[in-house]
Amino acid sequence: MPPSKPKPSEIAADAKRNWLPYIWKHYVTNAKTSYAYPDSSVIRVSANKRSRNRTRVAVLEGDPVTHAMGWYQSAIRDPAYKNCKRIPVVNMANERRAGGDWESGLMAPEECFARRSNLVHALTMPWNAQMGKDENHYPIPQRGGIYCPEVYVFRGGPDMDYAIFQNIEKLPVISVAPVRGPRLNESGSSYSFEQERELMKEKMRTVLRIAAYCDHRNLVIGAFGLGPIFRNPAREVAKMWRHLLYEEEEFRGVFTDVVFAIDCSMVGPPAKTGVSDVDIFREEFDPSAIFPTQYGWG
Repeated sequence: MPPSKPKPSEIAADAKRNWLPYIWKHYVTNAKTSYAYPDSSVIRVSANKRSRNRTRVAVLEGDPVTHAMGWYQSAIRDPAYKNCKRIPVVNMANERRAGGDWESGLMAPEECFARRSNLVHALTMPWNAQMGKDENHYPIPQRGGIYCPEVYVFRGGPDMDYAIFQNIEKLPVISVAPVRGPRLNESGSSYSFEQERELMKEKMRTVLRIAAYCDHRNLVIGAFGLGPIFRNPAREVAKMWRHLLYEEEEFRGVFTDVVFAIDCSMVGPPAKTGVSDVDIFREEFDPSAIFPTQYGWG
């Protein structure tokens, strides 16, 4: 009989009891593990960070943490990426507590990430040596986010049965809380209230502003705001990302490559139409949608 799969709560208990103290003792070199940006609207993207080249976007299936780590490992073996920085991943954060319900069996992106890394410690152990006090970043403000320069990952995700890595990996993490449970129309395809749509878009701007401010030109974004926990409409979310990356002046030319990595096990099955969230993002980021052919007549 094959061994039973480990329970998420057991993985969390092992992380809390063994892995988090071990990483804190042997890997963390800077006690300031996270930086809060309470209001991203004050962040200004420097003009010297812009490029004339268009941002390249890829839409992939799978775990965004795994994609971000694999991307970096591939890049450093490529001579063309001699000075490649580690690739940040966007954490779909709980606005009130680090890791959300990570110690329970809840299968959601942040919770699964927290069980396989020191994410919770990184988000909650910022020490301001000059002020001599701890800083509490929670609750995360509506237009704010948290940047962790180094989060250490020691396990694979649920798709790998949380297998322990031979070598501990690390990556930067941008934590922003999406709009939770917005009011939608009858079909669930669009927001009922423009205020919630605009707030969601502002949260996306927060992600991009923090990434740019921290000198990242490449970025991995998961199913930000999608799935049964947050329930934002996938097509509207995809359209907003497309608008920000290609049409909003603030972010034009700021990023070289952006990957949307959507874990289908976290966002649920395709809608009644049979179109999955991955399919929707691929349609919205198809080159023909981003750069439509224009014909002149006469």
